[in-house]
Amino acid sequence: MTSVSYQHFEKLPLAGLRFLVTRQDSTESSLSGMLEAQGASVLTAQMTQIIPTESWKSFDETVQQISNIDWAVFTSRNGVTHCLSRLNDLGISAQQLFSSIKTACVGQATASVLTDNGITPELVPEHFQSEGLIDAFKQHDLFKKRCWLIQAESPRKILRDSLQKMGAQIILTPVYRNVPVVGDYTFLLTELEQQKLDWILFASPSAVQNFHQILPSGFWESLAAEPKIACLGKITAKAVRNFGWSVHAAPNIQDFEHLVQSLCEINSQISENI
Repeated sequence: MTSVSYQHFEKLPLAGLRFLVTRQDSTESSLSGMLEAQGASVLTAQMTQIIPTESWKSFDETVQQISNIDWAVFTSRNGVTHCLSRLNDLGISAQQLFSSIKTACVGQATASVLTDNGITPELVPEHFQSEGLIDAFKQHDLFKKRCWLIQAESPRKILRDSLQKMGAQIILTPVYRNVPVVGDYTFLLTELEQQKLDWILFASPSAVQNFHQILPSGFWESLAAEPKIACLGKITAKAVRNFGWSVHAAPNIQDFEHLVQSLCEINSQISENI
């Protein structure tokens, strides 16, 4: 659940800085590795874990009625990977299934998972959030079109509501859920108290909420020096600000590469001003 790594490269932009990463690295995407490559010391403490939905009933039923669907809509790479995994369990070719309908997704990271599996998205907006997808859909006639939203349990309602206003008929099928990681975070409280962390990185609102839950009442406010906070996505940044905390980095393009790039630029500017 936790790990610590150190890299010592004096001339790299993040050398001498210690970062808390609140997500689990995957084989496809390692935020910790990207930070280390820039000279950072990294502490990982996973706040949430992604697990399959409790019930596949609605998903399986929709798959059997794929001829009635016009659009499949993915809002995260987790949605794609869990969808593909379930289709594999059912013995159904994802490439064949989605060849008969149009697909839309939020962001290049989500699109890349589809293309890696032989599925070419019809719609990938430049703005990597539901709002960007909504704007992109305005160029299409959705009146009486059936849009299959393949998402997490309890997703944001803005996409569903906006597509309905465009005349679309919505089918919702959750394929995964975010649950808190239960563990002993005493080590993390010690890191904070001893001012060992320079930055905390959040990639989802649920990670922010679960991080807040592990803090004793008044703990953050009692810190002699608060770490800076970097976020991936406006929704994550909003979750941070809802607790009265400041956001110091939130790249416009919402992927790990641009997050790390933003952190390097911020630290370079600080170094120049010293």
